[in-house]
Amino acid sequence: MEQYIFKENIEKEEYQNFIEQSEMVSFMQDSNWANVKKEWKSFHIGLYQNKNLVAVALLLIKKLTSGICMGYVPRGYVIDFSNKTILQEFTKGIKQLAKKEHCYMIKIDPNFCFHETSIVEFEKNKSVEIPIVFSKNSQEFHQNLLALNYKHKGFPKSIDKTLQPRYHMMIPLVNQNLESITNDEIKNSFKKRIRSYLENYHTNRGVFYEHSTNMNQLDDFIAVLSATEKRQGIHLRNKEYFKNIMKHYQEQAVLFFGKLDLKKYLDFLNKNNGKKEEISEVEKLIKDGNDILTLSAALVIMPTNKTGIRVSEYLYAGNILLFNKLQVSVGLVYDICKYSNKHHCTYCNLGGIDGNLNDHLAIYKSRFNSIVMEFAGEYDLPIKSHLYYPIELCLPVLKKIYHKIQK
Repeated sequence: MEQYIFKENIEKEEYQNFIEQSEMVSFMQDSNWANVKKEWKSFHIGLYQNKNLVAVALLLIKKLTSGICMGYVPRGYVIDFSNKTILQEFTKGIKQLAKKEHCYMIKIDPNFCFHETSIVEFEKNKSVEIPIVFSKNSQEFHQNLLALNYKHKGFPKSIDKTLQPRYHMMIPLVNQNLESITNDEIKNSFKKRIRSYLENYHTNRGVFYEHSTNMNQLDDFIAVLSATEKRQGIHLRNKEYFKNIMKHYQEQAVLFFGKLDLKKYLDFLNKNNGKKEEISEVEKLIKDGNDILTLSAALVIMPTNKTGIRVSEYLYAGNILLFNKLQVSVGLVYDICKYSNKHHCTYCNLGGIDGNLNDHLAIYKSRFNSIVMEFAGEYDLPIKSHLYYPIELCLPVLKKIYHKIQK
């Protein structure tokens, strides 16, 4: 007879070992994500089958008001969603924990997709062969969750309607048989109009790329990010947040930089009949004491699992709008792909987009002929039905009032 034991907080070493051996897992289920999301209470939960650990999840809990909390499992659970018994036992355990922690519901957004489609199919209505990984058996997973009273929250396309974007764009670093491809094959998979900017074009003009796991280089990254925030009228994260990521993810959190050697660029312009205005601009920057300019930067989280489907995550990025014609950000993406390929990644995830594929993020990321991943989205597990349904009914109105107050 099978014996199942649910534990509310397993040893982090055991938890992390399970994560590292998982076939497919998000960095947001890494034990270290709890240290980044320190404003949430966290639990490293696990289910044992005959003393063997068979499922885990990082459960985050936030207090909403006196006596009412919500639980959230980002990109989890780390579980075989096709195994109904294990899923049922895990659900039973997390519900008991949630009741004890005064949660009115648990929200999950699991790490599987309903659809994986090349952007080329949307643009040209042309069938394209791609590796299919995230959507295998997704309908079975979906039905198994519904059978256990998880409430699917529908199919929103807007990037701001869910805690995690439902739509992402990923660059495949493997072929249809999940075999690694070469860097040249990766480059040749990009749209023709951007391929010409890579490698020799950049090298000849003094553009070069660097990466580092050194926290001391955060200031350079934040300077680029701040310029992007100011330009777009948005606020992303403060320095402390990024320090926290670098501290707890260490070798996994990698800073990438696209830089321009101004003296080399000036030499190129002088030898190749560059425009006088641009030559004057470069000369002024050099006169002001600038030798190297950082024009593009990104923070990438490398995968937690050591085998299986490994995804590098393009977490935050920014650009300084000088010398745009050099397309430094395009080369930065290619550099990240090469680094990810060297570290045996299956995909490079460029991050969330609007599901209508018409926002500036989708337009930019489509240049890499990426795969559009439509994730399953959010499922709510009601814990206190007498609170869950009224709160869900009132939530849209409360959000509208909140946004009006904020204006």
